[in-house]
Amino acid sequence: MPRPDWTTMFLGPMYDLIWSACALVAVGLTLAALVVWFRTGWEQAWEAVLTLLVIILVPVLGPAAFLASRGRRPVPVKVRSSDRRN
Repeated sequence: MPRPDWTTMFLGPMYDLIWSACALVAVGLTLAALVVWFRTGWEQAWEAVLTLLVIILVPVLGPAAFLASRGRRPVPVKVRSSDRRN
């Protein structure tokens, strides 16, 4: 009787499911961060480029840190001059 390979004995389908779930979380975080990044009104071009590089080049921590920092930072509201009351 052939002996089973150690990879099939210890690494079953659960290993594949866990890695697939981690990959989906990483892709989901990256997509969510990119959507927020595109909707953000950047004042400085270098800040936008640096943030985009961090989101793309740092797999999970980059998007997670960006999304966490967006929640804490107040978003300035631009009021049109016609909306102001005197």
